[in-house]
Amino acid sequence: LDIQFHDAPSGKNIPLRVRDTNSGPTTTLFWGQDVNDRIYHAGVSNLRVRTYRDGFVDLDTTSDYKKNGAKAVGNAAAEEVQFVTSVIEDELITERVLKPGDSKEIKQGARPMTERELRELEKKKSQIEEALDEKLKDLIQIKDKNGGGAVVKETEKKAVEKEEVIEEVYASATKEEIEAIVSSIEDQKAKGNEAFTSGEYAQAILLYTMALDEAARLPDVSNVTEKLSTSVVSEPLEQLFPRHVILSNRSACFLKLGHHEKALKDGSDAEILNPAYVKGVFRKGLALHAMGQYREAIDALAKAQKVEPKNKQIKQALQFAEVRLHQEMRKRMET
Repeated sequence: LDIQFHDAPSGKNIPLRVRDTNSGPTTTLFWGQDVNDRIYHAGVSNLRVRTYRDGFVDLDTTSDYKKNGAKAVGNAAAEEVQFVTSVIEDELITERVLKPGDSKEIKQGARPMTERELRELEKKKSQIEEALDEKLKDLIQIKDKNGGGAVVKETEKKAVEKEEVIEEVYASATKEEIEAIVSSIEDQKAKGNEAFTSGEYAQAILLYTMALDEAARLPDVSNVTEKLSTSVVSEPLEQLFPRHVILSNRSACFLKLGHHEKALKDGSDAEILNPAYVKGVFRKGLALHAMGQYREAIDALAKAQKVEPKNKQIKQALQFAEVRLHQEMRKRMET
């Protein structure tokens, strides 16, 4: 089964306003840019899903229910295990869908939930409860029989219903404030993607920069700044929004315009924030290659190939860099 999306609109199909008058006053979300763009499947072997932009492959993945770990359980055959393929952080990912009983105390709602989404919800619930406990230390008080001497009573906290509507606080921002900022970032990022696919790379850079400026308003900005200042590639940094995706996208724009040093900076920053995000590492390698730093380019591209060994673009870029390094070394020996 081969499913292809050629410049296909998102199922949500929400108009997005763009500044570029050459593209008209509005444009549309592409398939995969909305969280509800999903492909549910069960018992499918050799499934391939691809998205195309302007005739070129943008995202590509394969899936097989047996390789994905589908097994018969009770009366249910392996072919009945349900999976979902969707775009997660600019990558096509296939995940197993949880059965209703797998979600424990978390209500799944109308849309089936994956294990990753369950973990995210459980973490969010835990953060809410921790924030609530912290607030209740100051809010829950009783008076003595004379009406004075306010005392915090720890046992009273256990009796409070934690499911009441209470603001979730993350550092200095409320949940609503964070969601508003994230929504604005998504909007600018989507517009940047539209500009990029239209070949308007300078406009895309502006929009991606605006998205990063919005991300600087999130309360985790100090952690991000500190991480980038170290220039150390280690474990991925947990973020309220995946800035490495935007940095990688902007790096691609700089490469298109020949601004190789800026492309290298964005690609390197993307790698620091999330070394597992292959596009950032790949674009770092391309920038190094364009700057004639072939040995460093080979190192970066080899890292990218280790993450995605079947990626043909990475393989070709690595081979090309090795050829150029060999040519350069031979030229030096001849002189």
